[in-house]
Amino acid sequence: MLVKNIRNVMASVAGVAMATSALGEGTAVKTGGSDATLYGEFRTELTHDDDGLVKIDSGAKQSKTTVLGVEEVKAGLKGKFNDRTSYNFRLNFADGASVEHAHATWKATDMFAVTMGKDYVRQGGFSNADNEFNNVWGNRAQYAAFDRYAESLSLHIMPGGSHNVTVQLVNDVMPDDAATADVVEGMASYNTTHKQPAAILEYTGEFGGISPIVQYGSYDLNHSKFFDVGLRAKFGATGLTFDYGVTTVAYKSLKDKTASYNNITLRAEHDLGSAKPFVWYNSFNRTDKDLGTEEVKTNTSTANWDDNANQISVGAFLPMGANWNPYVAYRMKSGKFENAAGEEKTGSMSQLAIGATGEF
Repeated sequence: MLVKNIRNVMASVAGVAMATSALGEGTAVKTGGSDATLYGEFRTELTHDDDGLVKIDSGAKQSKTTVLGVEEVKAGLKGKFNDRTSYNFRLNFADGASVEHAHATWKATDMFAVTMGKDYVRQGGFSNADNEFNNVWGNRAQYAAFDRYAESLSLHIMPGGSHNVTVQLVNDVMPDDAATADVVEGMASYNTTHKQPAAILEYTGEFGGISPIVQYGSYDLNHSKFFDVGLRAKFGATGLTFDYGVTTVAYKSLKDKTASYNNITLRAEHDLGSAKPFVWYNSFNRTDKDLGTEEVKTNTSTANWDDNANQISVGAFLPMGANWNPYVAYRMKSGKFENAAGEEKTGSMSQLAIGATGEF
C-alpha cells in the first residue's frame, strides 16, 4: 500500500512545526565563503485504506484500516561554489537518512553545462519527474529501467534558452529477473557486471504555454530500450500533463525475444485560488507474447503490480500560502490477478486521504 505504517507520530508533529515556522522564508547559510540555501519539504497524511485484494489472496473480507503516516521528509543544501559552478545536495529521511541526490553543475558557457554526481535519471517523462513514486496523486505503476536517482554524468546543450538537450551516462543495469520468473529460469540479461555506461538522450522545450519532452535510453548492453514522450500545457488557470512511454526488455536466454511495457499518464488541474482540484489517470500494461509463450494477463502477486494496472485519483489542494498545501484525495487502483484456485480475477484497492505538504 502507498501509505506506510506510523513510524513515529512525534515526527509528524515536528515536521508540521518545522514547516510552519519557516513558511515563505529561505534559510541562507555560509559554506566555505559562498552563499547557500537550506531547504526542505515534508508530506504527512491520514489515510483510510479499503483493500479488496485480500479477497483474492485468501477469500477473506476486505481489509479496512486508517493510518497516520509521514510520507516524505527531505532536507537539502544548494548554492554555488563560484560564478560558474553550482551544487545541490539532498537527504531523504522517510526511511532513515539517505543521500537522495548530490551533484554539481559546471556551466562552461550560456549554451553548455556539465553535471556530475548522483542525479535524477531522465526516464518516465514529466509524470515520473513529478510523481516521486509515493505522492499525492498515487503510486504510479510503471517499469523504470533505472533507479530514480543514480550516479551519472550529464552534458547539457541549451540553445536559445527555451530548449534543452541532455545526454546522460549512467551505470548499466539488467532487467528485473523477478518479473520474468514465470517465463524464464536463470539469468535473462546480457550485462552481468552493471559497470558499463548506458546512455539516455532527453529533449525538453518551450513553445508559449506548451512544453514537450522526449526521452530515449538503452541499457543491458544496448539490448533493452525505453522511449518516453510527453506534453505539459498551461491554459490560463488550467494545467495539463500527458505522458506516453514504452520499454522493450530483451532476454538473452530467449535469444533476443522481448517483453514490452506501456504507460499512459494524464493529469489535469485547475486553480480556483482557494482550491486546486485535480484528476489523475494512469494505465500500465505488460505484453509478453513476443517471448514465444502464452500471454500472461495477470500480475504475479497482489503485492507486485508488474503486468497491468488502471489507476485514478481525484481530489484538491487547499493552499494556505505559497508553502503550505493541505489536500484531500481519493485514489483507486485495479488490476488482474490469479487466485488460489487458478482463476483470473480483477481486484482493486482504494484510499481516502487527508494530508498536507510543507516546504521551506
